[in-house]
Amino acid sequence: MPSQTVLEFASHTDTGLVRSHNEDAIAICPDESLAILADGMGGYNAGEVASQMSVDIVARQIKQMRGSTWFPHMPWQTSVPMKWIRDAVTMANTQVIDQANQNPDNFGMGTTIVVALCYLDRLVIGHVGDSRAYRFRDNNLELITHDHSVLQSQIDAGLITPAEAQFSPIKNLITRAVGSSDDIDVEVHDHAMQANDVYMLCSDGLTDMLDHIQIQLVLRELGNDLDTCCKTLVYLANRQGGLDNISVVLFRVKELHERRFMEYIFAS
Repeated sequence: MPSQTVLEFASHTDTGLVRSHNEDAIAICPDESLAILADGMGGYNAGEVASQMSVDIVARQIKQMRGSTWFPHMPWQTSVPMKWIRDAVTMANTQVIDQANQNPDNFGMGTTIVVALCYLDRLVIGHVGDSRAYRFRDNNLELITHDHSVLQSQIDAGLITPAEAQFSPIKNLITRAVGSSDDIDVEVHDHAMQANDVYMLCSDGLTDMLDHIQIQLVLRELGNDLDTCCKTLVYLANRQGGLDNISVVLFRVKELHERRFMEYIFAS
């Protein structure tokens, strides 16, 4: 039985064919089983500042909190890593707002963010905005986050269908972002992992250019080579127009930690 879950990571980010610079930011921390992706917004280079700040702050905070906990001596409850993510994103939000208030060039900057943290046999996903997380299992791709966007709210209310949403002119209007408000609502969920699962984090530069079926097909064909898969997804998004920055993070569960009976007792 593995003593810990082993993950294999790959990532790729690209400016796209229209934007002048890349406002996406990525962090992969294999020792912490952590991946973070952010998609910045704002005038000048402010979006780039907000996304990189947020990724750096969240990575640093989660590393510190994970390093100071009693794990792995005792198993932890799901609520612990969930709180880590909420606290880290909240700190990033505060610092992005402070930076925007202090520097006129950065006024109004913000960013989406999606954070994936593995612990034992579960994966905690936290996100704000419309950067997404997907699970690829048994050759099927499933979206495991829920966009914080005006369009998603319309879909939820039955005002528009997902098919119609593909052509909506407001698909990029988000309802939550790091840096947009002093009070931030970080959505966090945990998921049971299985060996050979592949998880994907991505910015909307990918999902605006490629639909669900196209992404699933690439994962089916190239999922055994995560690096090639990342680069192919970005290449295809550019071939479809590359209207935005495009970022993809993939990670595979190579070995899964399986909790013993007593671990479940202590963690429950």
